Amino acid sequence: MNSKLIRTIFLALAFGFLALWVLEFRRAGLLESYWLLLLCIVCFLLFQFSRLKAATLAKQAKESEAAPQKSATAAGGSAVGGKRSAVPGVPDHSKTGKKPKK
Repeated sequence: MNSKLIRTIFLALAFGFLALWVLEFRRAGLLESYWLLLLCIVCFLLFQFSRLKAATLAKQAKESEAAPQKSATAAGGSAVGGKRSAVPGVPDHSKTGKKPKK
């Protein structure tokens, strides 16, 4: 199933259980309706977990996509000014006049 659909279902269930809990709380009290509140909290937590999991997967996919591009640039590309730095990933400061930090 689509992760957006799952998140929408969890959120709808959470709000539905919250509405039912409010109605049940007014009718019967807290002791008889706490299970609806717990179901509401569980649905909200599942929604949050699903959202964070999707964000983590998207971040990993973005990093894995960017990693081959960075390695290709470091292997055959040149730094600013057409001069390659001695250490990959460290900029060459000879043209800019800046001293590297120690």
